[in-house]
Amino acid sequence: MLLCLAAGQAGATPPPRASLNGSFHEAVQEEVAVSGSVVVGVAATSALSGAAALAGLLVPASADAVCLTLLSRDGVYYSRNSYDVSAGAGGMVVLPYEDFTRQRELISRYPAGDLAVRAMPGSCDESPAVYLVPVSVDPAASVDVLVNAFGANDVWFRGPDGAEHDCEEFTEGRRTSYDYRCSIPLGLLGAGRKQVVIERERYGRPLGAVAIELQLGANP
Repeated sequence: MLLCLAAGQAGATPPPRASLNGSFHEAVQEEVAVSGSVVVGVAATSALSGAAALAGLLVPASADAVCLTLLSRDGVYYSRNSYDVSAGAGGMVVLPYEDFTRQRELISRYPAGDLAVRAMPGSCDESPAVYLVPVSVDPAASVDVLVNAFGANDVWFRGPDGAEHDCEEFTEGRRTSYDYRCSIPLGLLGAGRKQVVIERERYGRPLGAVAIELQLGANP
């Protein structure tokens, strides 16, 4: 309900657009080296596609800068850019993408789930443990956390209610960048900042939990 309302409000009153800070950085290669990050993407389910990124992603304007990273599941496409958010904008802000990318055709071919989107407050030189949750103009019933399990054969998450929920493994196509999706129903999140814990095991041996903070837009 939260993301549907935010999208509907955005359609009636266009939110402010963030401005790119510096040059636009993106890379296309056969296989991008995988980083040590377990959490690769966090976004509303409807925002995890090339079409959604090109249309412009909406994120909570909770800081004066946002670092946006896009990484395809096959590892071919990668971008990482800082945006400046107008002071006092409040509510949601649009991160424009189509204005700057030189890879529109490639990006548009990535369907939902094949493009990780990660937005974090601050510049890309910072490493906060908070993930802004991007939404698209299309409604969504859940937020997806895309996970690189690093050899785990069992992945699950604990929501704000403390209950455990299974994550789904991608079994088809290349899984260079991430191989699990944890879909969190909006009913478990609501608005504001909420904590989610990602748990992993390899044949019964814990691989370490990863606690993250999700920042969702407030109800309009």
